[in-house]
Amino acid sequence: MASPEQSQDVNKDVGVMNIEELDASDFERRLSYLNIDFNQLTSEKNKEHAAIRQQLGSSYNFKMRSEARRLQSFLSYIKLSSWCPKQMAAAGFYFTGVELSVQCFCCGLVFCTSSLRTPPLEDHVKHNATCGFVQGKDVGNIPKYEIRVQQPDSSQRDLQEYEAEELRLKSFTGWPFYARIVPSELSSAGFLFTGTRDTVQCFSCMGCLGNWEENDDPWKEHAKWFPECMFLRSKKSFEDIKQYISTYNGFSGIMGKHFAAVTEDRTFPTITTYTSKNIFEDENVRLDSFKKWPENAHANPTSLAEAGFYYTGITDNVKCFTCGVCIHSFEPGDDLYTEHKKFSPACAFLHKLSHAKDEQIPNLSAQHLWKRRECHQIQDHGTPHVRWMYEAIKLQSQLVDVYCNAKFSKLLPFSDSSHVSLDLNSLFADISVTTKDTTNQRLAQLTLPDILSDLRDITMIEGEAGSGKTALLRKIAILWASGCCPMLSRFTLVFYISFPLIEKQQTLSNIICKQLIGPASSLTEDILGELMGQLKNQILFLVDNYGVLDFVPESIENLLLKNPWNRVSIAVTVRTDQGRKLRQHARSILSIQDFPLYSSVYICRQLFSHDMPRIEKFLLELISSKTFQAALKTPLFTLSLCVLWVQDPNEEMSSELSVCKAYLMHTILKHPNAREIVEDLVSACGELALMGLFQSKFYFTNEDLCAACVKTEDVLKAGLLSKFTWQRLQSTYSFFHASFQEFLAAKRMSDLLDSTDEVQKEKGFSYLQQINTFLKFAGRFYYFLNYCCLFSPKSATIIISHLFALLDNSEAFDCQSGTKVHLEHHPNLACLEQMLTVVNSRPTGFRLSLVTHMLLIFSIEAAYDGNSLAMCAPIILQFLKGKEITVHFSSTNKCFFTFLKDYPEGLSQIKSLRLSVVGEREEAPDLTLRCQEDLTSIWGIPTVEEDYSMAFQLATETQAQMKDYRRKNIAGFSHFDLNAGNHRINVLKVKTTGNIIKWEKALFNFRIFFPLSHHIELKVTDSPGFFERLGACIEIYKDSFVKCTLCRMELNSAEQELILHMTSLQSLKISGMLAPEHIIGHMDCFTQLKELTLDLSDECEVIGILPDGFKNLHSLEKLMFNNVSMETHSSRLAQFLTGFSNLTSFHLNCTVCPDFQKIMAAVSQNGKIQEIQLYGIVFPDHGIVSLASVLSLMTQLKVLNIERQLCDSMDTGQMFVQALPSLELLEELKLPSGSAIKEMAIPIILQLQYLPNLRVIHFTNDTLNDSSLLELANASRAGHLRNIQSLNLSANHDITQSGWRSFFQTLDNLLIINELNIYRIYTYQHKTDPLTLKALVQCVSRLHSLTCLVMHGWLLDEKDLEMFNTMKENHPKAKSFMLLWQWSLPFGPTVKK
Repeated sequence: MASPEQSQDVNKDVGVMNIEELDASDFERRLSYLNIDFNQLTSEKNKEHAAIRQQLGSSYNFKMRSEARRLQSFLSYIKLSSWCPKQMAAAGFYFTGVELSVQCFCCGLVFCTSSLRTPPLEDHVKHNATCGFVQGKDVGNIPKYEIRVQQPDSSQRDLQEYEAEELRLKSFTGWPFYARIVPSELSSAGFLFTGTRDTVQCFSCMGCLGNWEENDDPWKEHAKWFPECMFLRSKKSFEDIKQYISTYNGFSGIMGKHFAAVTEDRTFPTITTYTSKNIFEDENVRLDSFKKWPENAHANPTSLAEAGFYYTGITDNVKCFTCGVCIHSFEPGDDLYTEHKKFSPACAFLHKLSHAKDEQIPNLSAQHLWKRRECHQIQDHGTPHVRWMYEAIKLQSQLVDVYCNAKFSKLLPFSDSSHVSLDLNSLFADISVTTKDTTNQRLAQLTLPDILSDLRDITMIEGEAGSGKTALLRKIAILWASGCCPMLSRFTLVFYISFPLIEKQQTLSNIICKQLIGPASSLTEDILGELMGQLKNQILFLVDNYGVLDFVPESIENLLLKNPWNRVSIAVTVRTDQGRKLRQHARSILSIQDFPLYSSVYICRQLFSHDMPRIEKFLLELISSKTFQAALKTPLFTLSLCVLWVQDPNEEMSSELSVCKAYLMHTILKHPNAREIVEDLVSACGELALMGLFQSKFYFTNEDLCAACVKTEDVLKAGLLSKFTWQRLQSTYSFFHASFQEFLAAKRMSDLLDSTDEVQKEKGFSYLQQINTFLKFAGRFYYFLNYCCLFSPKSATIIISHLFALLDNSEAFDCQSGTKVHLEHHPNLACLEQMLTVVNSRPTGFRLSLVTHMLLIFSIEAAYDGNSLAMCAPIILQFLKGKEITVHFSSTNKCFFTFLKDYPEGLSQIKSLRLSVVGEREEAPDLTLRCQEDLTSIWGIPTVEEDYSMAFQLATETQAQMKDYRRKNIAGFSHFDLNAGNHRINVLKVKTTGNIIKWEKALFNFRIFFPLSHHIELKVTDSPGFFERLGACIEIYKDSFVKCTLCRMELNSAEQELILHMTSLQSLKISGMLAPEHIIGHMDCFTQLKELTLDLSDECEVIGILPDGFKNLHSLEKLMFNNVSMETHSSRLAQFLTGFSNLTSFHLNCTVCPDFQKIMAAVSQNGKIQEIQLYGIVFPDHGIVSLASVLSLMTQLKVLNIERQLCDSMDTGQMFVQALPSLELLEELKLPSGSAIKEMAIPIILQLQYLPNLRVIHFTNDTLNDSSLLELANASRAGHLRNIQSLNLSANHDITQSGWRSFFQTLDNLLIINELNIYRIYTYQHKTDPLTLKALVQCVSRLHSLTCLVMHGWLLDEKDLEMFNTMKENHPKAKSFMLLWQWSLPFGPTVKK
């Protein structure tokens, strides 16, 4: 007898553990446009995959030798993959559950990735051609449609010699290793080994069984399939046999005798090879591709299609579907076959045409099939061959003929508008099917073998229109007729009936004759009735699309009602909205779910195998867009996309928009005789969609449909809406996907805006006016607006003008979206909305730049995509006037540069153009860990009660969760033939960050834009080699550079010298780097310099390096020294400052400054100083004294920031207080900390009445107590703070809740304040008592301009937040108000119960 070790003999050791799936060079060759570092990606992924292989091992998996079980393992597999479960299971693989790995049951080969270009079987052969399964050896594979019952050897012999059990046991010599059942158990149950696979045969009843699995009970199997066996009955009681049968799982009521004999040789399984079917093999489909064939082309489309060509969409370029040769530039009189042969003499299609007359193509008819397999055996051993048996055999033959005909297997979903079809013989994709209970709750997922094994009584199969119901029933009929599905051989007759084709008074026999076997058939009601009575559950009716007619024919009604007596098997498909009546008859209910994405990929991959670049882009788009994924919810939508690709070959778009366009087009075209009616239905549905969209409603009631004048039954038949009924409640309707609703709403909106009817047009404007914020534009209505602009140039201009006008409306920056329902359908918008919410809450230059960029790119893309550029261009050019535009050198912004090429006058309209180039960056350290160490070392870990744990959110470092292998993309403009004429950009701002990989593209782009600019500003961050590579270009345009910012750069002497040639610089900033001594030593070269910033990485003595001529830079207005040593040369700086008569801003941050008093004196002398910012705790007391002594001379001062200074001396504090009233023009005051400031807080507050222009006040870091805080509130009530916009009182931990309560109750008369900051460090957090919170809420309600309240460290519970939200509803800034109260930390708090 064989042992399990025999499994090693069928697999030679080829090192399946050591394979590498990913090849960097292959990725680089095919997907270079993705700009991914494939070397790094493949290296790291291959290591991860090797670890998974080690974890899984490579031993034979006995449980997974069943293909049906392998299929079941994929029920928990991801829905988006380039391989589908059917392919993987057929190639021997099952899903392991470890990451996304699949493993061969036989050789143990593991794949952790799937290839789009090669199917799993091909990759299986590539990586282990010695696998016994691949080689077709008997390794125990059980095909998915196989059954336990096997057919006996045709050469039957007397088996009575095996009546003795010991002789039966001896027959098991050579018992296969994979059969995990002990031979002694089989021989005891009456079985002997046949010598074929694991098939055994009963010596008594002659019944054969095989495909044994571990823990099978031979007695139970014997009783189930052959209950009449005399040996069985002699060993087991009637009750035992009955018990065995009743507890058997599957094939209820079926015995071994019901299965037909299949005489074809099936020694070992033949592995199914999935050959790709080129969609253009069909001549009619090739002809469909010529719908946009140029009218002036010299070749005839019909002739081209006959010659094997399809249209590529480019001029008159055509391509052969077989050899791939492309031919163009046809001339009158060209012989297309000759031209084809001239350029591709070895083309297989041409060879086939030339030998067509000599070839005899076999016809797959019933007669042919019967040579291959015996017809179904009519099992009625006690009945003579009577008339009904003859009729059954004849009818069976006729049905097989029908189902094997190409007319039956070919599905044409859009037969009135396209010849694109699915041949169910060769292309049937996996669908997702679940069982349901009587309350409509899902129970379990099923595979196709699961469905086939349980077809009995009445099975109801529900699904939306286009979900694959028809394909499923036809596939069942085809499988039955093919003879290769043992599961279905239990049915003698299978009748496929299309419910929509039934006439009202037709009998069942008449329906079968007319739809299947022909009206000349002799089938009558009596004969059919007798067949049903004799065969019962050996007859299967497949009733397709039940309920779509206005009536149910009596014949079908009787078939269902009388089935408890007839006991035939019936499978009925029905739309989701029409299954209520059918449910009462059904024994089991199956529901077709959303079409798996891997099946969409499978269909497209099979049909367009000749165009893999298109399929790769399709897959990438599918991976990146959740919206696109959701739109492909049925096979019909996938096919509509394929039709679009055929009929519009130049259409590269793979998105939800493509699906919507194609589906709507074919919905209209498939009703050629009722086009106007269908268009009216589309318009009514558009009205419903539009109404729903603006109410955030995606499910509708009958009342909603009535209000929009939607004819319910008509739109359901047209497939524009779906109907659902849950647990007998009110019916609900929806569009197949939110994108389709948005698409129809956009079409209706466009019709309204285009209308000549003023009422209709005003209705459209009223909808448009509701899109009144940037958050609504970029979020909830983004896709809708985009679709609107595609339908007509007029509506595009109206929409773009409306969006541009939002920039002039301050309320457009409100950041409350009001609803998040749309994010369920467009989750990709969530990040953008979150960013806009944060950015819009604070008026900054970045906010304006961001929304300007978004509006500009949206409008240009919409204009190009909708072919409305001519009408939209003047509006866009007007929008550009005086704007500061920021764009990136990337493919996503290429439309903007294309617009400038088409309309170069836009260059002179722009105030400034910022071009951003992002390269590779060095891997940053783990900021989360570093931040955690810093915070815990200073403040420790917070402790909080469970009710207030919401005050802390765990901040995660994205980089730690997801490795980013992308290279930064730089769009090339080598074909950007810009003829700008006299148009020039006023200011070009170039910003580069990171290491530029593709310097050639970057240099080319710079050479285009540098000569188009009057002035150039550079900001270069961490970009090694930038100046060296750009040297020649900089040298040419050196006089145009007015600003240069260097950050984290290492410059050699040549690069520093190059920068010194930019003598026209007005601004030079050097930060985060070592001092470039050559530049600093020759700073006097920049005679026009107005702004100098030295913010160095290490404290450096640069003042001594500065040349003496530095003092002659009389134009200098802003001077900033940060991390610059002043220990030895501070007096020299003071000398320089005396010469800067135009200095208005001075920043200083250093640790030691001996001559600080001289510096302050020099700064105050010019009389123009407007801004002073001093950082670092470097001037305790005497520094404040030096500053206070000259403050009265700085009458023009507007900004005083000394927040990081320390003042502990009362005398110093007194001097500072006395100097404050002289600063009448002061706008920002950020006060120092220290005991003296805290003591003098009230006197300081009293001086604020003399500072009427004050906009910003910072009283932070324990400078206030209860008394001084109340005094500040009194000052506000007295009107002394009426111009305050930002009040920062953070980190004042000595203030009690009583003090805060009094402050909130008193604070008033802050008419334009927009930000109030009262946050506390998390270790000083306190629970907010109800009275204090009430006072705060009332206070905020009085501050009508407040948009941001920062109160981290104030612990709030759900009731507290509810009080805030109630107040916000009535606040004037409700739409933009932000409450920031949750700490975001890299570690969690300690939570107390």
